[in-house]
Amino acid sequence: MDYVLTASHKNPYFYFRFILQVKNIFLVILLLIYLWGCSQPIPIDNQNLIIINAPVKKESNIKLFSLVDSIYYIPLETKDEFLIGNIDKLIVTDKKIYVLDKNITAATYCFDQKGKFVRKIGNRGSSDKEYISITDINIHNGKMYIWDGDVNKLLIYNSNGEYIKTITSKYSAETFAVINDSEIAFYGDYKHNHLFLEKDQYPNLLFLNTQNKDSKSDLFFSSELSTSGIWGLPNNLTNNKNLIIPLNDTIYQILDSFHLKRKFVMNYGENYQKAQREYIKKLKSENVSVDEAMNMLGDGAQFPVLTAYYEGSYFSYFFYRIGFHAFFGFYYPESQTYIEASAYQKSPIENDMDGLARFLPYAVHKNTLYSIMEPSSIIGHTELIPASEKTKLEKLTLEDNPVIVAIKMKKI
Repeated sequence: MDYVLTASHKNPYFYFRFILQVKNIFLVILLLIYLWGCSQPIPIDNQNLIIINAPVKKESNIKLFSLVDSIYYIPLETKDEFLIGNIDKLIVTDKKIYVLDKNITAATYCFDQKGKFVRKIGNRGSSDKEYISITDINIHNGKMYIWDGDVNKLLIYNSNGEYIKTITSKYSAETFAVINDSEIAFYGDYKHNHLFLEKDQYPNLLFLNTQNKDSKSDLFFSSELSTSGIWGLPNNLTNNKNLIIPLNDTIYQILDSFHLKRKFVMNYGENYQKAQREYIKKLKSENVSVDEAMNMLGDGAQFPVLTAYYEGSYFSYFFYRIGFHAFFGFYYPESQTYIEASAYQKSPIENDMDGLARFLPYAVHKNTLYSIMEPSSIIGHTELIPASEKTKLEKLTLEDNPVIVAIKMKKI
């Protein structure tokens, strides 16, 4: 069962899709231009910086068994009152699974580790205790944080889903990380936050102290930058601390409000780096049309774009692409080993374990990556269901909620 890559257009974002029979799992690609400013930058720690020398081989498959210890499936309970339209974000903790459906139900759902429904968190409405829309969610110390980007407010709920308080912000953001109980890091997605303009530059990153409302901004970009060729990536801040910005080739770790750490640098080779620099230079001086920018992300791509990073207990997972060539990278810090697989318009990870699971991670917790499968993908291949999982999966219907696939990684 191969993944097939196609292109689709949905203004203002450009989506690359892995087609999964009835429904598609979307990987949204944001082409971001990372330009440093000089307005009192936050100190950046380069200690223990790891350089990943990516081989960038266009065809290189890997068998799943060489990476994975075990696979198990978690069907999410289904009832009309918590029917999920689409999973836009997945968060897994020791005891809970949190699912965000941004657009169809505009709701955040909580399930236990067996997939049993626990509660819906928050409500849609116009009061201070309600959200108009959900832009992003996060979990910290058992509390649920819901960011409403339409009105720039952050709603906080306790572990039982009960409302605690609302925090407002003048900074418009697409995603955020909770550093501690009083500090939030917001990623601005190249929005023109006029109140934070400094020396003709806008910040892409803002730290906010929720107690005294002090703020600190950084990662500035020129106000003259043409934005006609810039798109959005929904989860720049992952694991509640790691920041990825395509075209910078660097993965940052947010340690505290005044401390950024350069964790990884992706080295794709001089030819790709030169092509990337030339494109950035062009974006500074010209209006790049949407069609031209889309071509750069398709078969006309000239350099890699990093679009996903997840950090487990003893591994890191990278996903980057050159047009429709997909690259899956795995780094193991203890052995200092980097493994990479790649393929054109399909997954380079060959499932030689059960033939059923889809390796397309949406989340990580400890030593396990989590993918999502629609019931239709399982119902159409019941002969592949492992004997140990039949009780959970054989009664699935097309109308059921998605199935979470837990993929426990090996230590290499």
